[in-house]
Amino acid sequence: MNISTIMILAAGLGKRMKHYTKEVPKPLIKLNNETLIEKIIKRIENSGFKKIVINIFYLKSKIKKELNKKFKIRIFYSEEKTLLNTGGGIKNAIKILKDKEFFVVNSDIIWEERYKNPFKQLNEFWDNDKMDALLLLFPKKANNNGDFNINKSYRIIKNKKNPRYIFTGIQILKSKIFSKIKKKKISFIFNLRPIN
Repeated sequence: MNISTIMILAAGLGKRMKHYTKEVPKPLIKLNNETLIEKIIKRIENSGFKKIVINIFYLKSKIKKELNKKFKIRIFYSEEKTLLNTGGGIKNAIKILKDKEFFVVNSDIIWEERYKNPFKQLNEFWDNDKMDALLLLFPKKANNNGDFNINKSYRIIKNKKNPRYIFTGIQILKSKIFSKIKKKKISFIFNLRPIN
């Protein structure tokens, strides 16, 4: 793969799962005797990445302890003194990421690779000259809420009336998106304006 660095977003409070996350951070919730974040890191290793950066805030020492010396891949931590949210967490980690473009993945997602590895799929579609961000979307099922639509130029558009796609939690971003942003706390990456 061309892009060999990936960031895992793992700083959140897990409020929607508060019964499970009172004493355990959401990335450490177990599914079939393995934590969510461990499942993701194994997939990352198998996909050929060289470096992982994980942002941490809530119960961060538990995450570091759980992952300590478990994997061959290099893991770095971007610790947040206050919760910086999605965009702020990525901006804060730029100095550790050190790459012009990198993958970002949520720490609480699960996926099946029935057809193609999602990292390789995005990497193949990525056009460094034309793109600042590339998100992996999936068609929503009838009863699910969607996030976005796609126009004829394959650009993502926000349509609150009838969004047909959900964001999977996997994306490629360029570091330059964050270079002119002065705010430290940015709630949602898609509120950022693209840089031409």
